[in-house]
Amino acid sequence: MTSHLLARFRVAPAGFSESALYVRHRDGMIDDEGLHLMKGGRATFDTTFGVFSAGRWARLTDINDVLVRIHVTGRVRVELVSYADGVDTVVGVSESDNTVRCDDFRALSAESMYVCVTALEDRVVVKGGEWRTMTAPQRDVRLGVAITTFNRQEYVLKTIERLVDLESSIPEMTGHLRVLVVDNARNLQPEVPAGAPFRLVGNPNLGGAGGFARGLIEFREEGWSTHVVFMDDDISLEPEAIVRTVALLSHANSPDLCVHGAMMSEEQPWMQFEAGSHYEFRAVYPLRAVGRGIDLRRRADVVRDALEEDLHYSAWWFTVFPMHIAKDNPLPVFVRGDDVAFGLMHTGEHTVTMQGICVWHADFALKNNPSSLYYEVRNFALIDTLVFDDHKARHLAWRYLGFGFRNAYSHRYASAEYMIRGMRDFLAGPEEWMRIDHAAKHDQVRQVTEEKAGPLTPELLALGFTPPRPKFIRLGGYLMAPFLGAGQFLPGPLRSGAVGVAQIDVRAVGLAIRHRSILYRHPRFDEGFVCERDYRRFARIQREVFATTLQLLRTYRKLKKAYRGAYPEMVSTESWKERCGVS
Repeated sequence: MTSHLLARFRVAPAGFSESALYVRHRDGMIDDEGLHLMKGGRATFDTTFGVFSAGRWARLTDINDVLVRIHVTGRVRVELVSYADGVDTVVGVSESDNTVRCDDFRALSAESMYVCVTALEDRVVVKGGEWRTMTAPQRDVRLGVAITTFNRQEYVLKTIERLVDLESSIPEMTGHLRVLVVDNARNLQPEVPAGAPFRLVGNPNLGGAGGFARGLIEFREEGWSTHVVFMDDDISLEPEAIVRTVALLSHANSPDLCVHGAMMSEEQPWMQFEAGSHYEFRAVYPLRAVGRGIDLRRRADVVRDALEEDLHYSAWWFTVFPMHIAKDNPLPVFVRGDDVAFGLMHTGEHTVTMQGICVWHADFALKNNPSSLYYEVRNFALIDTLVFDDHKARHLAWRYLGFGFRNAYSHRYASAEYMIRGMRDFLAGPEEWMRIDHAAKHDQVRQVTEEKAGPLTPELLALGFTPPRPKFIRLGGYLMAPFLGAGQFLPGPLRSGAVGVAQIDVRAVGLAIRHRSILYRHPRFDEGFVCERDYRRFARIQREVFATTLQLLRTYRKLKKAYRGAYPEMVSTESWKERCGVS
């Protein structure tokens, strides 16, 4: 009988700092060949890249049986282990052909399954293995990979190489994968083998939204792909994410199933940054990441099952959806929020995650700056207006005032000013939005020189962090900030001449009352920036925030109607082709 690949697992690459993401072992040694074990040595694959998420596979797919096959040199005992309710149970053993089969894994009611390998002689080398099934796939999945890039050659060339190699070296992937890279910088020169399923398309710099819109249009008109994955150009890809995605979609009960790859921290490879997200339009901070801060070296977080989250959207560092769901193109927003809108409107409710489907990405705290807030204010206002029928002017005004003043009252004046610019562009209406030259606009917006993380001097590094005050004191300071004019009216004896120090991703309103200067620094890297109190700038920001808020309250109902009326044209293939210069 023919078996079908569900997932692969392997020993960690030699030199990788967090081998426990791949395999756990004692008395072993990892090199380029694999994991070397002496007699009695033991390796277990109850890891994020080794475990078979039995509960999720049972709910989402039609498979009934699983078999596991180990790639090893030397004689070993292979044990198939079922985990449920804190109990590990051996459900199959092999000492002959390194293969163990479970004909009805659903009957186990397992949360997860994994493999243990014990060396029965010296000099055993464990390389990895495969999860397979005899259950035939429900559909033929042909995955189009759309990558948008702008001067990220170091990352994207490695990703291209891994994808092309995956398609050619894994029989189940051959003929099921095509890669399209949209180069917004028009300077990428990949070296790809002749005949590889790869295509490079030059594009104007229309941001991530423009690149992914171009990729989606190309795949739609080509007519080959059943599914598309949007993938960032600045990720480190574990190719196994593609293998598991194709297998999951092939066996999925729902033809609408979408898959999201979790983001792992590039700086701390064991930490999960986000596995999907919720969106609360009434909140000052609308984004609500799911699964943030989980240490995936911890066995309990890997083997435990949980029902699928009701996700609202998935970020475009790795998100997969069937072509029939993608009838609309992304919004023309350049960056920030394009994936939020697409998820809320089309894919979010169908999206799931899975252990081992993930990518590594750089910490966003180092990338955020005032220009990011320009896009967030402008684009999230558009998203709320288009998506939520019960979204009112007061909701947007509350977020704008709340976050705007948090920036102004914490000496982050550039952030507040860029928020005002974003609100003004939203208030200009859809006709002006459609006339935006996105590349030129981005060149203007990114010229900000303030509040951008950079290397810190030894003197600033020596400051450490200001010890946090008790919560009731911090709350009191926050509430008193308006009455104290952000510290302007604070009595001299209560002021501090020292530099206050806060984490880079907070708004230190309490510190700003007492300190003229605040160092915002990253908690794990020697980078940050200093903000200084400026009363005149603060007063001007207050006036402009109030003025734009009043304009918002007066015109929002009309704007909402206008933006909704313009939406079909904003996302149409014709308008995107015109922006891209495609006839």
